[in-house]
Amino acid sequence: MKILVTGASGKLGCYLMKAQGVEGCSRRSFDLTDPAWEGYLDKIGPQAVVHSAALSAIPDCLSRPEQADLVNHQASARLGRWCLQRGVRLVYVSTDMVFDGESAPYDETSLALPLSEYGRSKLRGEQAVLEQGHLVARVALMVGPALGSGQSYYDQLVVNLRAGRPVSLFQDEWRGMISYADAAEALLRLAAGSGTGVVHLAGPRLSRYEMGRLLAAQLGSPELVSAGQRSDHAAPEPRPRDLTMVSRRRQELLPGWQPRSMEEQIPAWLA
Repeated sequence: MKILVTGASGKLGCYLMKAQGVEGCSRRSFDLTDPAWEGYLDKIGPQAVVHSAALSAIPDCLSRPEQADLVNHQASARLGRWCLQRGVRLVYVSTDMVFDGESAPYDETSLALPLSEYGRSKLRGEQAVLEQGHLVARVALMVGPALGSGQSYYDQLVVNLRAGRPVSLFQDEWRGMISYADAAEALLRLAAGSGTGVVHLAGPRLSRYEMGRLLAAQLGSPELVSAGQRSDHAAPEPRPRDLTMVSRRRQELLPGWQPRSMEEQIPAWLA
């Protein structure tokens, strides 16, 4: 099965591209805001598309809301129409940021009330592709070493800890953290499978403080990690408190798959 990955040069995209038989495109070769992309896709002729390309930096979405809507909503809707017209399966990669963080845990039937411009633009993208009969995969905060250029949040944390620099991390903000590798495996299985609607991909509930403590303990320096409060850091948009997601549909769409715990994966990442 020929699967195309958009956003192939991104952190998630690099993990998706590790699989055999997957083709990728990034902004350098494929601009979703350029009408010429339809001909580009027709030449590739994918049977399924994992649409991970997005404007995902929260400050960028806030400062450029029109661009956020163009990329995360309008371009996704055009891609969805292209897939619908050609009988191509589409998996739209969304986010836990479509929720407000006040009613966790969230399942696929929970009401989406995003607090950020990023979350709002992704929700509009969700609604567009769902109306076309596609699948939306909401992925929780992803962690793990970056495979491409640039550092992930995880990489930056490890660099600081290995250098002996103290870090303060929120203990009162939670996500259902999942590794890039586990998310990529699930998304490719969804692309090769069937089913529409919404599915959640998330791991166990963790705060950034708890994640940092796991890393620091493995590195032998737990004293470097202290607990911070999100209220101590002013933000231009409200920060969701608890975006923990659970899934009612995981076993239906991904039988036998489950995300691994951070405790299980961290030793291999640090080796």
